[in-house]
Amino acid sequence: MSEAAAFAYTTALNRFLERDSQHRIQIGDASTVFWADASDTKASEEAEAMFAAWMDPSAVRPPGADETTETAKVAAKLEMIARGQPLAEVNPVLTKGVRFHVLALAPNAARLSIRFYLEDDFGVIAERYRRFLDEMRIDPPPRDAHPALWKYLAETAVLGKRENVPPNLAGEWLRSILSGAPYPMTLLATVLMRIRADGDVSALRVTMMKAVLIRNIKKEAPVALDPECRDKGYILGRLFAVYEHVQSAALGPKVNATVKDKFYASASAQPRKVFALLEHGSANHLSKVGKVSPGRKVNLEKQVGAIMDLMTPSNDPYPAALSAEQQALFGLGYYHQRNDFFRKPQDAPATEEKTQ
Repeated sequence: MSEAAAFAYTTALNRFLERDSQHRIQIGDASTVFWADASDTKASEEAEAMFAAWMDPSAVRPPGADETTETAKVAAKLEMIARGQPLAEVNPVLTKGVRFHVLALAPNAARLSIRFYLEDDFGVIAERYRRFLDEMRIDPPPRDAHPALWKYLAETAVLGKRENVPPNLAGEWLRSILSGAPYPMTLLATVLMRIRADGDVSALRVTMMKAVLIRNIKKEAPVALDPECRDKGYILGRLFAVYEHVQSAALGPKVNATVKDKFYASASAQPRKVFALLEHGSANHLSKVGKVSPGRKVNLEKQVGAIMDLMTPSNDPYPAALSAEQQALFGLGYYHQRNDFFRKPQDAPATEEKTQ
């Protein structure tokens, strides 16, 4: 390599790595730089701005621009991509043969390590990103309609700190998103570990598990609550959420240690050891609810019964252990059922009780 070539690429790379370059994003421990190559300068700039918006919508705002207006524009374009609209409809300028480059670098002692390098047509990358959004859809959605990638990764880290994201995970996950390759299975294992550790079954964690199930395992994973789904993990997750809701109805929302706090980790991994205890505790809680609100007790019992009707006694409804795939579906079922209680007054007292 000549001195001229070395000087050229190091100068360009150093410029891209500057914080104000608009060509750099930090994903975990990987500093990721990106640039577009096109004969039309406007097309290159548009592609780079859209890619940056995919990675972190809140960070894209030209100097002096109104924050609310720019955020709305970015959200509108992201929503169009998520709905499956062709890139030509979202931004016609980007269909004119724009080549896009992404380079992820990570520190390695006194040197740099290349996590991955990707080069492809921007339209192809846009389609892969649309597929990623489709796999990550969940109902109810996260509070932020289009979370930045670092927010997802923070859910895999101890204490939610970005510096605690497991090494290599960020680069491998981003490469999978942009290349269409299977997601790293360490993503699923890490999310399950964090849920067992802190009991937080958040929307961002559930979407990551759902995406791995769809792409890697080719497993159908419902976007919203599916009352007809007969997967053991999904059914047990729903039933666990109902038992938690029954406890809340009996004891009130301010309980020192809820069913989830005590039993989620063991119930999602070894249900046979736990669900007998949960059923016994639920009977006591329902009895207490019935003394105050008989109609509510009846509705809660119907919810438990409807889920149990999906089980087949001859098919081991309470397995000794659940696989990682089933644990992910357990979390998905729990998330759907728990949030369904907040959206519908399913356990409201019966009409005749209200009349009394």
